[in-house]
Amino acid sequence: MLESTIVLFGSGMGNASAHSSRDVPVLVAGGGLRHGNHHSFPKDAGKETPLSDLYVTLLKQLGIETDRFSSSSGDLDHLLS
Repeated sequence: MLESTIVLFGSGMGNASAHSSRDVPVLVAGGGLRHGNHHSFPKDAGKETPLSDLYVTLLKQLGIETDRFSSSSGDLDHLLS
């Protein structure tokens, strides 16, 4: 059943004291993804990885072919098993 189900759990704020939406913690399970790893996406030459890149990858995993979602700059397909 979990092969066709993806559970996404996260917070709307990375630092609630500063009301910051940067560095948001997210937990993803199921859906045939590779599990048991911690991924961190540091700034690369001043460019941050938007959370919408994860959404693009999750949509693809669920069979919805897309290359964009909101402000995505790509995908995180390397996280797929």
